[in-house]
Amino acid sequence: MTITLTAPQETNGHPGHSPILEPPEGPESALACTCGGLLEVKPDTKPAQMSRYQQHVRRATNLDER
Repeated sequence: MTITLTAPQETNGHPGHSPILEPPEGPESALACTCGGLLEVKPDTKPAQMSRYQQHVRRATNLDER
């Protein structure tokens, strides 16, 4: 068994949040967040997944400010 690490994905993220796209390359991927509060197992295009990730971070940021 081998493990292949992928380069970190650049985002304007919030501390404690980082997207996990699986697979990280290609037109479709599943999405999760390292915080554990976001998991989408249905593959979608990377731009669509990153849009949902940004919405997740905005919601988390709004909750942190309360």
